[in-house]
Amino acid sequence: MKLFYAYAPEDEAEAKSVLQQLTKLGYDLEKVDTVPSDPSNVTLAFFSSKTNLNSFWKALPWLKEQKQYSSYPFLRVMPFFLYHSKQEDPEIAFEGSAGELYEAVFSGEFKPFGWDFDQSCPEAEFQRVLNNYEE
Repeated sequence: MKLFYAYAPEDEAEAKSVLQQLTKLGYDLEKVDTVPSDPSNVTLAFFSSKTNLNSFWKALPWLKEQKQYSSYPFLRVMPFFLYHSKQEDPEIAFEGSAGELYEAVFSGEFKPFGWDFDQSCPEAEFQRVLNNYEE
């Protein structure tokens, strides 16, 4: 399995920080510009409270097409929520802009993974959650 990733420009710095950490942990990651064609691959779709929906769609146009036409039945996308718990409560964030983006983009089958930059080990549950996408 290969991991792909995509993010809107406003999330670039934080997404790159996560990607560096995941690479250090041994994950093979590649930026995706078109719909992934191998059904065994998973795409990490980074977003945060500051992500603009139009910017997100522009960065991931193939995901917008999927949302409109459901034309890629094998697509595996992990919504990847970036946040700082010292600055925002993720539950409150999901009552606002982050939750609105999530509901507009993802179906209920794609559960978000939260990466808290203020935790000492934000990747602790990543492999366990990723395993759910492999099934």
